[in-house]
Amino acid sequence: MAEDNEKPHFWIPDEEVQRLEKSLTARTKSRDVPFREHGNKLSQGLDLVKRRLDAVGKDNSLEDTGLYVFKVELPEGEKVQSKLSVFSQNGMKVNAVKDDRRAIVSTTKQQFAILANRVQAYALKGVLKTHFDYVEEFQPYEGTEKNSNYINKALYLTELPPEHVDVQIMFVPQLGQRTYDMVIPKIVEKIKRYQGEVPEGGRYELSDGTPVIRAVIPSGTLVHYENDQAIYRIEETHFFKADANGERHSVVEQTLVDETVDPSTLAVVAVLDSGVDGGSVMAPFVVREWKPLGCPGGDGDHGAKVASRAIFGNTLGITGALVPRARVIDCNIMDGRVPENVLIKRIQGAAAEFSHMAKIFNLSANSLNPIDGDEMSIIGYELDALQVRYDVQFVVSVGNHELWKVETSLAEILDDDDSRTAAPGDSMLSIVVGAVVGQDHQGSISLKNEIAPYSRRGPGFAGFDKPDITAYGGTVIMTGDGPDVPMDPHSVVLRKGGEFVSDAGTSFTAPIVAGDLAEISGILPDGELLLAKALLYHHAKLPFDPEATSDEELSLAYNLYGRGVSDASDSKFSLSHRATFLRSGTLNKTTKERLTIFMPEVLAAQPGRNAARVTVTCLSKPPVDRTKGSQYLGAYVRASLKKSHPDGRLLPVSPKSQEGRKKWDVCHHFSRTFSQFDAGDWQIWLELFSRWEDSQADV
Repeated sequence: MAEDNEKPHFWIPDEEVQRLEKSLTARTKSRDVPFREHGNKLSQGLDLVKRRLDAVGKDNSLEDTGLYVFKVELPEGEKVQSKLSVFSQNGMKVNAVKDDRRAIVSTTKQQFAILANRVQAYALKGVLKTHFDYVEEFQPYEGTEKNSNYINKALYLTELPPEHVDVQIMFVPQLGQRTYDMVIPKIVEKIKRYQGEVPEGGRYELSDGTPVIRAVIPSGTLVHYENDQAIYRIEETHFFKADANGERHSVVEQTLVDETVDPSTLAVVAVLDSGVDGGSVMAPFVVREWKPLGCPGGDGDHGAKVASRAIFGNTLGITGALVPRARVIDCNIMDGRVPENVLIKRIQGAAAEFSHMAKIFNLSANSLNPIDGDEMSIIGYELDALQVRYDVQFVVSVGNHELWKVETSLAEILDDDDSRTAAPGDSMLSIVVGAVVGQDHQGSISLKNEIAPYSRRGPGFAGFDKPDITAYGGTVIMTGDGPDVPMDPHSVVLRKGGEFVSDAGTSFTAPIVAGDLAEISGILPDGELLLAKALLYHHAKLPFDPEATSDEELSLAYNLYGRGVSDASDSKFSLSHRATFLRSGTLNKTTKERLTIFMPEVLAAQPGRNAARVTVTCLSKPPVDRTKGSQYLGAYVRASLKKSHPDGRLLPVSPKSQEGRKKWDVCHHFSRTFSQFDAGDWQIWLELFSRWEDSQADV
C-alpha cells in the first residue's frame, strides 16, 4: 500500500502528444572508381571463389544443389542494407550479414556465370558502374573464419589441442528447406565418416528455421567442416549448470509470512531452474510444477534458493515476517550439466506451455566461457526470439566467474577477459542482471556498492553495455578453509526443504530483479511489461554521480553496474519531490512523436540550487535477426529532450555524456541536472530508426 507521500505515476495523455509524419530520404554518394582496375580486381575475386569451390570436392555438401556460397564486401562507409538491389539484381541472395558492409551470399552456378560476365563487361567498358563501383571485393567463405574465437584458440593457438571437440555446426541461413533436406544427411554422414558422433537430440532448428547440428568430432577433422559451403558457423557447445559460490552459514529461521498479502493478487514468475523444493514456507506460492518430457529434473536446491529471492526479495534475513511479492511456476529443467541444444528445447517448451500464465521468466544459468561478442550466442538469440514470439520478459544472470580465487584486487579481476559476461548474458531483449555487494566484510575483494567479486561484466554483444541492471547480493571471501559466504541480509536464501542459509552469485540477484519487475507490473494497467521494465531502469540507483564522472569512467561503470541497482519501491510510485510521467505506444519508420511535460514556475524560481534533475528512459522491443550479424537489432528509438525558452522556442538539451544513448540499443536512458531554466512546456522527442524490416512495421 502506498505511504502518505506516495502517489500514482502521472500518465501523459494523448492530448499532450504530437504524432508527426517523417519524410524518408535516401542519398547515394557517387564513387570515382577506375573501372578497369577495379573490375579486374573483382574478376580475380570471382575466379578465386570458383577455384576454391572446385577444390573442396566431396567436402562441399552443396555440390549437388547447384548453389555457390561466397562473401561480398562493400567499400568503407557503405552498408549492405542500403545496397540490397545490387545483390538482388545480380542474382545474389543475401543469406547472412557479418557486419554493416560484409555479407554471405548464395547464387546458382548459372547466375554465378552471368555475374562473372557482367563483371568482365564492367572491367572493359564500365557497364553497370552504379552496381560494381559499390562492391569492394568478392571472396571465398571458408576456413577458420567460420569458427568461434574459442574454437580457434583451443585448436590452433595451443601446443596440445584437445583430441575431440564438442561443437555446434550451424548451416548457412535461408538456403530453403529443400536444400537443407539434401545437405543435412550429407553432413551427418560426414560426421560419422570422420569418426565423429551426433548425440541424441543433436539436430535442431533455431527459431528462424536455421538448422544446427551438435557433434563431437576429432579436432583434426575440423577442416572438413570449415571448407563445407553449407556451413556458416562452428562454435563450441556451451554447457549450463544451476550453480553458485556455495552456502556456508545457517541462519535463524523465519517462519512467519505476512498473511495480509493475498497470493492470488501477485504476478507470476516462471523459474527455469533445478526445481523448487522450498518446504512449507514457499509451498503456497508455487502455482505449478512442470518438467519437460525426458528430463528427470534437478534436486530442487538451487531452484529453491532462486525462487525464494523472487518470492520474498530482500525481506529474507531481516527481522519480521516474510513479505511475498510474487508467485512462481516451478519449471524444473536443470538436471546437472545441460548442453545448449537440450536447454534451448526445454526453454522453448516452457515458454510455449506457460506464456499465458507467466509473463516473466527467470533463468539463472550461464555458460562457463565468456562470449565472443562478435556473434550473438545461439541461446541469447533464442531467448530474444521467444520474447518477441510470446510477448514475455526473460530475466537472466550475467554469470559468475572464479577469478576471485586467484586474483588479489578487483581491478585485476575486471582487467581479465575471462570476467566478461557469459551466454545468455548477451541477450539484447532480456534483462541481464549483475551483482553488487550489499555490505562490507573483512577479507572481501569488493567493498559495499562495488561489483561483486564473482559477477561478470560487459561489454556484451557488439560492444553494447551489459549487465542491464544490478541488484544487491552477498560477497565471497577466501579463508584458510576455502571459500566463505558471509551472512548478511543480501546473501540469505531459502534452500531445499526451507532451511535458511547464505549463498552468493548472480543466480540470486537475477530473481531479485524478476520479483521487482513482478511488483512493478502489478501496479500498471494490464501489467504492461515493457513499461514496467522502463520504470525498473528509470529508477535504478548508480552508486556514483554520473554527471561528475568522465566519459571513459562512465563507459566502464555501465559495464559493471548497468543502469544501476534495482529499486522496486521507487519504481512503483511518485513522491511529492519526484514525479514520473509515463507513456506507451508504437512508432514506425515514417512517424515520430513529441511528448509534452510541464516544468512548474516554483522550480524555475530557484536558480543556483540544482533545482531539477530530468531523467528520460525510453525502452523499445525491436525485431531481432541472428542472420544479420552486428546488425542484429532491427530498430531503435532515439529519445531527446527539449526545454522551453522565454521567446517560445524549444532548445535542445545535450546530455553530458553519450553513454546510455547508443544507436541500435533497446534503451535510451540519460539524465541532466538543471540549476537554471525556464518554466513551461518542455518536450521529449521520439524518433524510430529501422533497418531490414518493412518501413511501416510498428515497434
